[in-house]
Amino acid sequence: MDLAIDGGQTGLRVALSFRGQVREVRELAGLSYAEGSPADAVLARLSPLELPKGVDTVCLGLTTLLDDPERLARLLLEHTRRVVITTDVVTSHAGAFPSGNGVVLAAGTGAIALGIAAAESPPVQVDGWGFLFGDAGSGFWIGRRGLDVAYRGFDGRGPEGSLTARAREVFGDLATLPHRLYLAQDAVARIARFAPHVFELAATDAAAGEIVDAAATELAGTVAAAARHFTGEVPVAWTGRLLRDERLRAGFESALKSRLPQARICPAAGDSLTGAARLAAAPDLGLYAPLATVTHREAAQ
Repeated sequence: MDLAIDGGQTGLRVALSFRGQVREVRELAGLSYAEGSPADAVLARLSPLELPKGVDTVCLGLTTLLDDPERLARLLLEHTRRVVITTDVVTSHAGAFPSGNGVVLAAGTGAIALGIAAAESPPVQVDGWGFLFGDAGSGFWIGRRGLDVAYRGFDGRGPEGSLTARAREVFGDLATLPHRLYLAQDAVARIARFAPHVFELAATDAAAGEIVDAAATELAGTVAAAARHFTGEVPVAWTGRLLRDERLRAGFESALKSRLPQARICPAAGDSLTGAARLAAAPDLGLYAPLATVTHREAAQ
């Protein structure tokens, strides 16, 4: 019996797993850079849970950069024999491609791609640099640009259109919103939650449509960069909720075909939680070993 953890900015999922199969999923609050120590934030989410005895491995796929992975592993080893800590794009790839080869795009609040061409080729990770430096085409990226247009209409730099009206409906007084968001620990997630409103307005609002189309181009560029070690067909899968939007998905597929003609888009075999369960059950991480930290109880003592 293992414990699989998928930790994103919007939500954190925890599941017991048996031989790589997910069971008993729990949904918890997401992780935020503004909370301070990410390691402490993970522990705070897990501490109310009563972990069952007999857990062999805990595998965490996290979207945030850990400040103290050794300490987190050491504390988790009080409840288990082995701890695997990696990023959510690694668990997304492990879930999407049981065979190991392909490019996965994890697009949600943030955006990141991981490409693995073959055993002799190094893994290629593209973007995932966070809301300050990257995550191009992500939910935050879309929401942030939607709010930029909204504020241009609000303060007179541009026409007051449907994005301004929608932002007012969602957030209330736009004059006080910056004060409220800048002080909020979940500011990134709240801005990302404006992305569905941009999607909804894209069919009738030119500015919203341009944002969605630009996001599709950015995501396609991220995948194409992650595929640079492939010499033939490139299996591509995506995970996360973002590409469920029809316009974004169609634009992404069109842009990807132009940038990477050899791409073959295929459904992901499983999600990041599935991938965490598979890695927890694997005695050897194989191609993912350079991308993960593995700690055993004996080594931590």
